[in-house]
Amino acid sequence: MLLLLSANVQAENADYLDIPLEELLSMDVTSAARKEQHLRETAASAFIITREDIHRSGVTSIPEALRLAPGVQVARIDANKWAITTRGFNNQFANMLLVMIDGRTVYNPTISGVYWDVQDTMLEDIDRIEVIRGPGATLWGANAVNGVINIITRNASETQGGLLVASAGNEEKANLSLRYGGEIAETAKGRVYMKYTDHDSFWLPEIKQDAGDQWTSLRGGFRIDGTASVHDNWTFQGDIYDADEQQTANYWLDPSDPANEYAAPYYIDLLAKDSIDASGWNLLGRWEHQSDQGPVAALQVYYDHSERSEEFSIQSYDTLDLDFHHRFQPLPKHDVVWGLSYRQVRDKFNDTFMAKVLPDSQRTSLYSFFLQDEIELLPDQLRLIVGSKFEHNDYTGLEVQPTGRLLWLVDSHTTLWGAVSRAVRMPSRVERSTDIVFQIVPSNPPYPPIEVHGYGSNSFDSEILLAYELGLRFQPRNDLSVDLAAYYHDYDQLETLEQQLSPEGMPYLVFDNNLQGDSHGIELSVDWQPREWWRLQLGYSYFDISTYLDAGSSFLGSVAPNGLSTPEHQASLRSLMDISNDLSLDLWIYYSGYIDRPAYLQETSVPGYTSMNIRFAWHPNEDLELSLVGRNLFDKRHLEFVGESYLMPTEIDRSFRAQVIWHF
Repeated sequence: MLLLLSANVQAENADYLDIPLEELLSMDVTSAARKEQHLRETAASAFIITREDIHRSGVTSIPEALRLAPGVQVARIDANKWAITTRGFNNQFANMLLVMIDGRTVYNPTISGVYWDVQDTMLEDIDRIEVIRGPGATLWGANAVNGVINIITRNASETQGGLLVASAGNEEKANLSLRYGGEIAETAKGRVYMKYTDHDSFWLPEIKQDAGDQWTSLRGGFRIDGTASVHDNWTFQGDIYDADEQQTANYWLDPSDPANEYAAPYYIDLLAKDSIDASGWNLLGRWEHQSDQGPVAALQVYYDHSERSEEFSIQSYDTLDLDFHHRFQPLPKHDVVWGLSYRQVRDKFNDTFMAKVLPDSQRTSLYSFFLQDEIELLPDQLRLIVGSKFEHNDYTGLEVQPTGRLLWLVDSHTTLWGAVSRAVRMPSRVERSTDIVFQIVPSNPPYPPIEVHGYGSNSFDSEILLAYELGLRFQPRNDLSVDLAAYYHDYDQLETLEQQLSPEGMPYLVFDNNLQGDSHGIELSVDWQPREWWRLQLGYSYFDISTYLDAGSSFLGSVAPNGLSTPEHQASLRSLMDISNDLSLDLWIYYSGYIDRPAYLQETSVPGYTSMNIRFAWHPNEDLELSLVGRNLFDKRHLEFVGESYLMPTEIDRSFRAQVIWHF
């Protein structure tokens, strides 16, 4: 047992720069094809953020770790909110990116997006984050439109022994994580963990004072991995969390309530202090049957409960998800993966003055089947991948999401690939069945003020993408690799808010699908290790988009996401140096270009910015690490994004932090 613990501690402390670059590039990816395959044999724009990448970046949360992937736009709205997506259409409720943790989707069906503040598992337990830029709907279904992010945690057998991570700083005031893993039985190992974070507030430039968006979070969980036979493995894991968050917002007040007469005639509560209470838990079980060539079948079941309460909305969800997939070879040169899945979501809303959901409780189901065949056209050189997802949802019925991909292994150092794919983003609960107060307009007495509402619509349909992609992976030398992807996306039936008049002449808004658009861009990553003790990593992305309303748009006008919420250029340069056997110095420069219009309903622009992050670490012995981290060092503070109309533009502060990591 002691020998095992020692081996695991040494594995956790393995020197990142001692791992050959070629070995890193041969890492297995599972999210691109739902089977293990080397990165160089993946016909998709894939990028892997390793556990070591996360560790040496100095970040303390999953959203901040995603900045490591080229082409992923990560923008902080305030201390507890992020806007994250790939290939455009970013906003506070970005809805074209599918995010999973160990295959459990963390998508929220109210907004078709992700609440990133509660996706905060212990970073040291993450094995890798697989980022697939571009459609992944053939394998993962609706909402995997512009990309897929799969966060994969480590097997319990890899986290034996104890681990304490403690840090303190001026913005991240306290961060404490504690994990312990041990042997439960001869065939099963497990771990438990807890994580507590305390964040200070950022800055509101409009009133030149703290933004009042401080927050704390407490979570815990477990994972058990076991073997049932030589070829059968199982996993059982779960998490529970609770977050208490603050925000400063502008809220509309009910004019019919006499208590709100003080706010007449505009009935707006400016800079209101609001609290967000977010809590939930989940359980997941998975069985895998393996052959000598790897996993061939897997059955996964999870249950997820979440609650979220703030002034704007009060909601809760229960999700049951079953997924099965199987891999086999029906004929020589054919490698088939197929699967079935079922998901049931039951929601519950409490009405507020600003947002009502009709009906206030609903149960929806999603059924799907997928089939994908990888055909070897030329031995060890040319492969054709074809497949499709067939998915039925309660809003739009059957959706078909096919793909065709071609992979050419030119030689042992060069890979070319291309793909054509169709994906859809199915409607959210907001777009189908909400009543939201968008504005209150004063009237001359004795008439009451005019409330402008926005309504969901049963005619709101899925948004559609047809994507064309090309990619190149090239390793000219053992110490240098280049990964380049280019794409053209053709969108149809994008969301609009159409302005209408009621029979009484009252204005209102309704969700519709009257926007079209096309985007193109490139994503580049370069990894170079000029010395055994020094590695450089460059990431760059270019993005351009055009959108236009179709003839069916309202003659009164439309409000539409014009796609200008993503900067034209983003770049990242990291330098990782082992100064000596026990000292390391890591630098990270991150650039994000000008954003013309980040919010759906606000016209505020965001200037480009450059941030500098530094991490210095000392290892007194193999079980202990002391480090200092500075983030956003170029500016005292800067703006990264602007949330929707009820949120105030908030600037992100420069921060410093000291951290201790102790293996025991």
